[in-house]
Amino acid sequence: MSEEKNDVIIGLECHVQLDTDSKLFCGCPTTAEEPNSACCEVCLGFPGSKPVLNKKAVDYALKVSMALNCEINKEFFFSRKTYFYPDMSKNFQITQYEVPVGKNGYLTLSSGKKIKIERVHIEEDPAALVHESGLAMSRQTMVDYNRSGIPLVEIVTAPDMRSPQEARDFLDQLTTVLQYLGVFDEREGTLKVDSNLSIKGGERVEVKNITGKKGVEKAMSYEAVRQKGVILKGEAVRRETRAFNEKTLTTRSLRTKETEEGYGYIFEPDLTAFELDEKYLNSIKQSLPELHDSKAKRFVQQYSLDGYTAGVLSRNPHLGNIFEQAIKSVDVALAAKFLTRELLGILNYNSLSFEEADLKVEELVGLMQLLEKGEVSEKNAKQALIKYVLEKASPRKFIEEQGLKKDLDETELLNAIEAAVNENRPAVADFKKGEKKALHFLVGKVMQSTKGKADAREIQKKLKERIEAE
Repeated sequence: MSEEKNDVIIGLECHVQLDTDSKLFCGCPTTAEEPNSACCEVCLGFPGSKPVLNKKAVDYALKVSMALNCEINKEFFFSRKTYFYPDMSKNFQITQYEVPVGKNGYLTLSSGKKIKIERVHIEEDPAALVHESGLAMSRQTMVDYNRSGIPLVEIVTAPDMRSPQEARDFLDQLTTVLQYLGVFDEREGTLKVDSNLSIKGGERVEVKNITGKKGVEKAMSYEAVRQKGVILKGEAVRRETRAFNEKTLTTRSLRTKETEEGYGYIFEPDLTAFELDEKYLNSIKQSLPELHDSKAKRFVQQYSLDGYTAGVLSRNPHLGNIFEQAIKSVDVALAAKFLTRELLGILNYNSLSFEEADLKVEELVGLMQLLEKGEVSEKNAKQALIKYVLEKASPRKFIEEQGLKKDLDETELLNAIEAAVNENRPAVADFKKGEKKALHFLVGKVMQSTKGKADAREIQKKLKERIEAE
């Protein structure tokens, strides 16, 4: 690791919206279409209202803590974090400060480096501030209290990361864990990050409310350059809170950094201390799924996959499950290649999640079986897969209706090759000169004329034989 990279010190505070139906301390729903339509006297902090803790949120926070190898505090309580902003109408936030649910854990990066998790705690989300510009260029800010009280789990790391790339890798690993646990909905929920960065020996600067893994990497990249520039000028980096602008990829100063003491934490008097018994903790522990790193190791040992392929298959719980169901009927190597290259490629290209694609294993297996039996070419199998993923057309039915099965006899294939050679003499001449791209061009012409019914490798072999025979 370079000396320059060692100068950068990064810690993250990750705020994850838990996928519960109701808010943390009241029965209001966590989703609503109209602004300020999902709030009550509790999440608005009316005098006399009393919070009641959402047990499912505690279940989820414990799952996160255990998956991140944390020590569990069997006794915990909530505190009031006092601050006076319009996004918290009662002028304080209910959170955990002195005693979190989990502490002293770790998460392993793809490099094998362990990042210490200092604490995992539960808190309520503030309201959403909506900024609008009026016609007369005047600005006004509105508040939507639907978000106020939604349950969050905050995951605070030690300053163990030494580059923006490590910060992004940490978030990649974290979101995979959250997916496996089923506590976070990437489509509907939010994951916002406060990143703390300093240059070795200098003051720490916090960049607030960064959305997305790419955003964190870009914000930290800019902030590292900015702070080094300040130091090169002979100036001191001041401790402050900054905001990240996703359009300009820059940060701007918001305010000088508050201290923890400035929040005036006190014990939340409307909630008692909570004590977790062993039976309850064991039930949470037993409900934890096999996580991606363990699954990847098992795939290598059990199915003789290489480490990279096993890692790709295990990164998404849906993909890993599809793979293990598929190999009951088709070859392991074929299933691994088909799922990691073809299926993932189509989903990523179209920005689709597995939930959005809503794939049926039996349809995918049926297509792989045709491929394994040699009844369809890889090209036509991919075409059928695209049609299925995007339009839900049955792969088998699509192949039959379009006449895409490999039913060419030897004579038809040789005739197609002969036509391609005779009609594309410049490409043949280029191939004879050693240009490999020319052969790929000729293979494509044969594939086109045969509607992909022949195997590309077989076409390539016979093309070479035909040309070399001249």
